[in-house]
Amino acid sequence: MSFSFTSIDFETANARRGSVCSVGLTKVVDGVVTASASWLIAPPDGGGFDAYNVGLHGITADDVRDAPDWASSLPKILNFINGDVVVAHNAAFDAGVLREACDFAGLAWPTVDYTCTLVLSRALLDLPAYKLPWVAEALAIPAFDHHEAGADATAAALIAIALAESRGAITIQDLVAHAGLRMGRIDSDSWSGSRKASKPARARLDLENLEVDPNGPMAGEVVCFTGKISWVREDAQAMVIRHGGSVSKKPTLKTTILVTGDFDERTFRPGMKYSSSLAKAFALVEGGQTLEIMTEADFRQRMEPEQGVRAPIVQHVGASM
Repeated sequence: MSFSFTSIDFETANARRGSVCSVGLTKVVDGVVTASASWLIAPPDGGGFDAYNVGLHGITADDVRDAPDWASSLPKILNFINGDVVVAHNAAFDAGVLREACDFAGLAWPTVDYTCTLVLSRALLDLPAYKLPWVAEALAIPAFDHHEAGADATAAALIAIALAESRGAITIQDLVAHAGLRMGRIDSDSWSGSRKASKPARARLDLENLEVDPNGPMAGEVVCFTGKISWVREDAQAMVIRHGGSVSKKPTLKTTILVTGDFDERTFRPGMKYSSSLAKAFALVEGGQTLEIMTEADFRQRMEPEQGVRAPIVQHVGASM
């Protein structure tokens, strides 16, 4: 076996993950990028394009008017992957796109084994944030056009290669094991995510009648919220505790995650301007503390299920067949 895999990135037209409008793919063989491909896709969900999404990637309804649909794109994607382990940065999103696009188009889920450079980076690096631009900068990945699917897929591939070289991993499975992760998988009727093994839970707030999962996605984490978040702050804190973590009212030496409501995908990147709370958090990281800074959207995704089964297919109006 060798360090070989295929990286993938999807962009979507709106808030629904099944609204795929472009794909990028990068092939790595023996630790070297050997091929890449990207193309536009006519979204199968029929939901149109949201201004927010267009602002991220610049793709509009006019751009995909004559683009291939998902039913014709999926075989091309699987042919490019050709049985490889699939790698993506924030693979929970991309795996969700693949599943939900198939649901909208009335297609079977393909069988895919995958892992995530976001989760790998959390396990192997000490950074203030782990979104693609931050990890790429930390690993000296060449500048790229973020949210262009082909460029993002290549950046994810280069991140996986850099992480493997830093740890002496000889296969992608070796790198996953070294980081203490499990491989993600999509089957015809079920899926499970690529996640890090649970950490021992730290002391939690003593709240009456609060059902706590000690092995939840926040196990072992101390979470602080700052800025304007869409949740009631107490509800967000209770969710952390229910999922096995604890909370702090401000960044401290015990804080492991800082959730900020002040930034979104378009502004949260290296070189941004930030508040005094964020400045303190960055100072803590520079001082050697393990602390991840994430947006509210990233935090919400950490709360998502780690596995599931496929619901019965409901044919949507206008879906591709």
